[in-house]
Amino acid sequence: MNAEIIPAFQVLQRQFLAHLRDPKQQPLPAGFARQDVGVYVDLLYNKFNDSLETCFPVTHSILGETAWQKLLKTFIARHRCLSPYYRQIPDEFVLYLQNESQAADNPPFLAELAHFEWMELILSIAEAEPVATETLSDEQLMDAPLVFTPVMRLLHYVWPVQQISRTYQPDEPPSASTHILGFRDSTDRVQFIALNPATAGLVLRLQKRNTATQVLQELGKDLTASELSNLLLFGKSILADLHRQGAIIGIHSH
Repeated sequence: MNAEIIPAFQVLQRQFLAHLRDPKQQPLPAGFARQDVGVYVDLLYNKFNDSLETCFPVTHSILGETAWQKLLKTFIARHRCLSPYYRQIPDEFVLYLQNESQAADNPPFLAELAHFEWMELILSIAEAEPVATETLSDEQLMDAPLVFTPVMRLLHYVWPVQQISRTYQPDEPPSASTHILGFRDSTDRVQFIALNPATAGLVLRLQKRNTATQVLQELGKDLTASELSNLLLFGKSILADLHRQGAIIGIHSH
């Protein structure tokens, strides 16, 4: 079988793009002026940098400018983006950190932190019909199947990503994992609420149209009457708070 013959202009095009992505390692194709091509190298870097610095401000601040530039240039040089769209550069960056980046000097929490920051973008641009939040009584919250805001994600991390900052960078993950409810409320504001494992499990079950009373009674089937009563009161308090903050917006009519 004959090897594929690539037209000369495509060979030149690939060499040019390879140089743009990695100007230190990939030679400049013949016939191009280094000063002129440098403008395009800078333009490519700046477009990526503008997108990623906006989406990942905590990641950028933790790394510092030197390490950030190194990471960004390595990402541009090595990662093969699956999408041509500018908006999806942050998506590709998260995939790179999760699956490809092997830099030993990266903080161990970097991939999870970037994913958490990225989720704010994902929740903010998710397509959904406008919603209104109904006023619900305690009885409705407990005894009716609940409607959650349509733009919502239950997130689970090994690292306490919502606490990480320039002044707090743990070396080891805590013994307990981190659960976060991310959602967009009826005013289109993105919110993140830290949950304990029990509350995260409750929210997960309630999304399947179980009522809170059903779920909590099942969870507390081995408790005493007094303990079950306290569990139901705790659940009611949690749901009232989620309703107040806009995660729960109504009840199912059937």
